[in-house]
Amino acid sequence: MNPRSSVLVLGGTKFIGLRLTGLLHYQGHSVTILNRGKSEAVLPDGVTRLRADRGDPDQVAAALRGKEYDVVFDISAYTTSDLRPVVESLQGRVGHYVFCSSVAAYAPNDIAPIREHYPLNRGPEAGHYSRNKVLCEDMLIEAFARDGFPATMVRPPYVYGPYNHTEREPRLYARIGQGRKVLIPGEGLTQIHSVHVDDLAAAFVAIAGRDRTLGQAYNGVGDEAITENGYVAAIAEIVGRQAETVHLDHRQYAEALDLLDQSRASSVFGLLSFGPNELYSNAKLKRDTDWTPAYGIKEGLAMTHRWWRDTGRDMNEVDFSADDLVLAQLTRGRR
Repeated sequence: MNPRSSVLVLGGTKFIGLRLTGLLHYQGHSVTILNRGKSEAVLPDGVTRLRADRGDPDQVAAALRGKEYDVVFDISAYTTSDLRPVVESLQGRVGHYVFCSSVAAYAPNDIAPIREHYPLNRGPEAGHYSRNKVLCEDMLIEAFARDGFPATMVRPPYVYGPYNHTEREPRLYARIGQGRKVLIPGEGLTQIHSVHVDDLAAAFVAIAGRDRTLGQAYNGVGDEAITENGYVAAIAEIVGRQAETVHLDHRQYAEALDLLDQSRASSVFGLLSFGPNELYSNAKLKRDTDWTPAYGIKEGLAMTHRWWRDTGRDMNEVDFSADDLVLAQLTRGRR
């Protein structure tokens, strides 16, 4: 990106958008964010804030009327109805449009690592989130081919780091730190491939303004994957306490899911599941930009732990009632 670029971040107050906004401001760009204005966030001085609900095309068109930007980073579009009014409003008035898609767009594949040209999930088995990300990419590729709309798609996997509202790592920091058992589905050999939020923000910036990235998709992923056992062990090492793990077979895991609603199951298991290994290549992104991840998985988890502790979040009470419910069920099942 050129110095002092005019930049719009769609989102900007939560997790990825917040860290990206901070990075852009630090680099000296003129930053504007657009969102509904409902999320509280401490923004850097000088960041301009526009308010519009992406569910209302007229609000979006009014907010963007007459505006021009060197780069737009779209962190908050999940459906084509989110995307269309922004693309229509910015046609001919944006130098580069960088869209946050997801590795969830890929179809299941037996070959690893997954590369950007591999098939996307267009089948009936695709989930709602995956299907809509594919449709958003289709819309942008069509706009690029038809009108020269300068779009690039970035596909991150699970993103971790400071200000992650899912609090998956902080729950494990607290659980292990308090000597509580960690529930792991299966043998714990499934590999997790993720990216630190600051590495992802840096990838967005590295892509912006590079002509060779136009019309392209990139995997915004870290260099390393880690097994579920390794993930738990890494966090235990950071916390400074041995993790006591309980491995669940398929029946026990299914019974636990039946016992809990989706949000409580997510709080218990987080990233840990019977899911397949899904590994992704970042070679194309490195080839076409000057980006390289700053964090290995252990360094990234340690950095997130420092943030959690230094901001006093380690003093927050954590509700482990769902964990206790599953453990009680396992105990009854063994009698």
